[in-house]
Amino acid sequence: MFHGSIPTPLRSIIYEHAGTWPGDDVYVGCSGNFTIERVLYSRFGKDRRVHGNDIQGYSCALGWWLADQELDYRLKPEYLEQVPWLEPYTQERTDLLATIMLGTRFLGYVGKHGDYHRRVMVATELQWERMHSKTVAKLQGLETRIGSFYAGDVRDYLRDAVPTEAPVVMFPPFYAKDYQSQFASIDEAFDWPVPDFRNLDEDGKEEIIAQVQDRPNWMLGLHIEREALRDRLVGVVQTANRGLPIFVYAGGGPSRIVQPRQILEPLPMRKLGPTEDLGDKITVHPINMAQFCMVRSEFMSKTILPGSPLEACAVAVDGRLIGAFAFNEDKYDTHGAYLLSDFPVSWTRYRRLSKLIVMVACSKEVQHLMQRRLSRKINTWATTAFSDRPNSAKYGRGIPGCKLTKRQEPGSDGIHRYQLQYDGVFGRHTLAETLDLWKRKHGHDLKDTTP
Repeated sequence: MFHGSIPTPLRSIIYEHAGTWPGDDVYVGCSGNFTIERVLYSRFGKDRRVHGNDIQGYSCALGWWLADQELDYRLKPEYLEQVPWLEPYTQERTDLLATIMLGTRFLGYVGKHGDYHRRVMVATELQWERMHSKTVAKLQGLETRIGSFYAGDVRDYLRDAVPTEAPVVMFPPFYAKDYQSQFASIDEAFDWPVPDFRNLDEDGKEEIIAQVQDRPNWMLGLHIEREALRDRLVGVVQTANRGLPIFVYAGGGPSRIVQPRQILEPLPMRKLGPTEDLGDKITVHPINMAQFCMVRSEFMSKTILPGSPLEACAVAVDGRLIGAFAFNEDKYDTHGAYLLSDFPVSWTRYRRLSKLIVMVACSKEVQHLMQRRLSRKINTWATTAFSDRPNSAKYGRGIPGCKLTKRQEPGSDGIHRYQLQYDGVFGRHTLAETLDLWKRKHGHDLKDTTP
């Protein structure tokens, strides 16, 4: 029902620490989807008042509703014209909140004319009454309530609304722009009393640290370790392999560390060695998730967050492993597949081996494999790359049928300057033709192995 969530281990840490906090009031900054408030309510019930804060249209609607305040949200005229069936569901406060919550799924598609967008809008209208009534029922059954809600900048909230002796807990958004864009469709669709706020960049987070670290009872979750707060570190939570670790700082209390456990299985295949030449017979082998995780952990860039593929394959030449790739469904294209990851064995003598893995991934044999997996015709593929250059060296040149379709700056991974979207076509070459083409165009570009 709620967008986003902090991991379960973090909720346990909050629950444990909150039991040691004195007083009748607890203040939460950057409430988001009010997970922290729900944890505190499960701990204290009505014995203590919990107060929330945020700036986003989605979160403010939740906050005002949980504080039993009115919701001053009105659909803009242009949206009333395009989705008039929404208006009857915006009159009563619980109906309105349910509409706002569900609206985060589809309001961004209003006025767009792509096939996918049209299908979403038609399906939403057909199912709207059932979806809305189920959401209203969940809201009516929700016991959590908060003492008050402050719509505004968290730094102003800490300065003006939170008493200096009161416990305060917050997990600021790691990437402020992503956080704001996540609910931008609500701002586009509704007129509502938008609060004043400043961008919460890294300097802003330093301001927050300065505002809370001298309080007697506080908790703060950050995605970057702060050396100055080393003695206040009470938790490190990483729930997925290569997932973003969350560092939990507090005024005191027990310490906890949570790390992921990944199931791995060795791939029964020798890897191409650093001095070995590439052979002549190339093959593709479907592998299970544990085998893919093993190879991915060894060779994929550590800056790339892992995903869960629908189909994963190892690539071999003359029985020697040279790389792997994985696909998912393309949710925007019925006849497309999404190239989730691709990577070569890193220590070989071939500088452009990564291009061969991509070329294999869009071969005729892999096209047939994906068509059997998805039970429909697949013609195209798409992928996302992150780079500090405006074009990807791997996808940008030499991949038959591959073209750059979108360039976004900065990259949403928070590391690279550009986020690049590439589209391509399946089936231009067989595996044998692919290897021959790669050898002619890229096989002579070798790494310098001179000592």
